[in-house]
Amino acid sequence: MIDQRAAEEFLNTATQAVSEFSFCEIQDRYLAVNGQLNPVLARAASPQDQDVRRLNGKSSVLPGARPGWLYALFTTSGGELNGCLVLSADNPPDIPQLTQLRAVAGVVEAARTPELPQDTPGQPHRSDGVDQRLRSLSARILELEEHDSIREALDQGATGDLGTNETREGLLAKVLSRLTGRPIYIEDAFGNVSAEAGIGSTPPYPKLPAAARLRTAQLWISSGLPVSEQRRLVALALSHGEVLGAVCMLETDLPVTAANVFALKYATRLLEAELSHRRALALLELKLGRDLVDELVSGMAAATAVVRTAALGYDISGPQHVVVAVWEPPRTDDTVVDAMRRTFQKLRSSALVSGRSDMAVAVVRGDPLGAEVYSVLAKTLRSATGSVGIGGPSLDVDQIPRSFSEALHALHIRTTSSDCYGATRFDELGIYRILDTAGSEPDLVGYLDEWLGDLQRSDESRGSDLVQTLAQYLDHGGNYDKTAESLAIHRSTLRYRLNSIRQITGFDLAHPETRLNLHVATRAWRLRPHGALFHLHSGA
Repeated sequence: MIDQRAAEEFLNTATQAVSEFSFCEIQDRYLAVNGQLNPVLARAASPQDQDVRRLNGKSSVLPGARPGWLYALFTTSGGELNGCLVLSADNPPDIPQLTQLRAVAGVVEAARTPELPQDTPGQPHRSDGVDQRLRSLSARILELEEHDSIREALDQGATGDLGTNETREGLLAKVLSRLTGRPIYIEDAFGNVSAEAGIGSTPPYPKLPAAARLRTAQLWISSGLPVSEQRRLVALALSHGEVLGAVCMLETDLPVTAANVFALKYATRLLEAELSHRRALALLELKLGRDLVDELVSGMAAATAVVRTAALGYDISGPQHVVVAVWEPPRTDDTVVDAMRRTFQKLRSSALVSGRSDMAVAVVRGDPLGAEVYSVLAKTLRSATGSVGIGGPSLDVDQIPRSFSEALHALHIRTTSSDCYGATRFDELGIYRILDTAGSEPDLVGYLDEWLGDLQRSDESRGSDLVQTLAQYLDHGGNYDKTAESLAIHRSTLRYRLNSIRQITGFDLAHPETRLNLHVATRAWRLRPHGALFHLHSGA
């Protein structure tokens, strides 16, 4: 083991030699004492100390807080570590310059092999050939180490933990930009920017048309090298010949190095693996999602539904609505289905989406908003010639088929009306709920429960007669005197009862449509069997 004095002498010698180079500066020094690297100058500990020790004597690029090149150069003597110099530069040195540094640190000496021929009397001097081989060997070692360092940094970027607002593409772009010192854009298959690093928010180059993107793909496939375009180098992520995305490295005033090209190509391979994985998952989820939606709207056991929806990352608990949509002209492909899936993503609503013939079907958690669904869907399809039906809320899995039936009913009402394009919610149909427009059973029980259910339950619990009061009031066109006379009560009593009705139901009795629905409901209520409660919770 080298003693401390010998280690100091060698480190000082290396420091003097490196300080004569004009392409870099010495930022810090570490001395190896009993196998432990410690800063030469006494100071507080810093994150750099851990970065240096983590390299275990292997010279490599260090992460830096500012742009530029930061490098840990370990010095050895007799194969033993004696120290480390932390070097910095505005730009990474080239291979000959790195070779000079590693020669100072002892790499060339360590690379010598006993098989190299020695000079003997009478033979020509061969030191030039040996030096050339050593320089070539050292350059190759440096290149391999640099590639290892690039791979390690990018691998961490591709597999590291993501922040709250971070994406895998964004993290990869940041690492690649830091490694190359160049602005980076990552694009999707259509040339849209999905991540950026080292630049502003607007690309300094135009979005290429489809023909130009096809030419880039052909050049990349034929050569396997990044394609030079307007002020940038482009490498493509492919899957079975299909473009999934692209990594774009912008040109700067500095020349593109071989290390830059290697980093760009390796980052593209990582992007390719990530996007291929997403594509496979999306196709699997699409297949499973289609089957699951069909079974949910047809009727499915709750326990099975919980397990299968959880496998797709969907929460089946809480209120669920079924939404159906058709578009003109009829679409037999997945156009409307894909547009509906993107619509709920934009609305930040969790949904399972499928298709039946020319109709898209979705099971949506929470409230699907109604008119907003139609407007976003029409914008996504770039067409306003469509109809959307939204079923009422289902509080458990068993009620989803009922919500599906309601969505179909609402859709039929919309498509057969004079205003056939737009969205219709079943719970806003009013009197249309009891009209047999779709050739199905009218929803009389549900209609009566919606308009009179609260009053019936109040009458039942309090022994009041509010439903009868409301019926007489509406039959007499809202005339207080005639209503009070028919009920044999005083006007003030009638006024009290009507205030109670407003408070219990929340209805505005002066609103024309509300009055119409209440009048129809009270007329149907009179047809109930004697003494029967006509609402959902007690049966007809």
